[in-house]
Amino acid sequence: METAPANFAMHQGTTERQWGFVESVEGYARHGIRALTVRRSSIEEYGVTKAAKLISDADLKVLGVSRCASLTEDDPAKIAKNHDENIRAIALSAELQATNLAMISSGLPADSKDLAGARSRARDAVAKLLPEARAAGVSLALEAIHPMRAASGCVWSTLGQANKVCEELGDGTGLIVDAYHVWWDPDLTASIEAAKGRIVSFQISDWLRDTTAADGSDRGMPGDGVIPLREMGAQVRQAGFDGYDDLELFSERNWWQRDPDELIDVAIARHREIFGDD
Repeated sequence: METAPANFAMHQGTTERQWGFVESVEGYARHGIRALTVRRSSIEEYGVTKAAKLISDADLKVLGVSRCASLTEDDPAKIAKNHDENIRAIALSAELQATNLAMISSGLPADSKDLAGARSRARDAVAKLLPEARAAGVSLALEAIHPMRAASGCVWSTLGQANKVCEELGDGTGLIVDAYHVWWDPDLTASIEAAKGRIVSFQISDWLRDTTAADGSDRGMPGDGVIPLREMGAQVRQAGFDGYDDLELFSERNWWQRDPDELIDVAIARHREIFGDD
């Protein structure tokens, strides 16, 4: 069994098809992993106080909570409902001592074609949450998602778009750099440099050359695809990020069909090959 480097972390979604929440925490600890990103739905189902104790007893820390409720709705009742849900998500994140809550905006509301309007509402929704987030010490971490998901997943498609919101809103916001979603961007290097001091999470997987899914469920193990992960990792660290490399590997046709212990062993070995040991 491979023992993880000190800066290697796991996103719970990587093993959620094979392991439940408790099995994931126990499995990560067994591999010497020190940190994880959790699914908010799993924590709510298990109970936040119990979850915090389980994680602490396993000598793990929570990096982030995935994810917020939709930020793009145009119906006032839904906007209010989602705001209240996000206030609860901030409180949950704080109780877990998570550094951030992932702000993946969601896509366009039903029957809408107004992408600019959805982006404006997402920005306003983040702004409205900031007083609670600042008081709780939880960063609202905006994440850009590949533009193939702009309609259905997230209206921020580039790191630059997400960073602009952070620049406007200031303290209490941050950025998740997910290699899978942003590697293609010709302005990525400049956008990472412009985001100096704001990056709170670096998520790793790989883009397979002949990927079969536009929904993000056909990701590759680091090293199996076309993303220059070593170079990107160096860039985010030059921009001031000094945290964990968080493996977020959704793989419907490959790794989700395998033993998760094997997945973790391979991922740890690949991490060492790509980034070095610790």
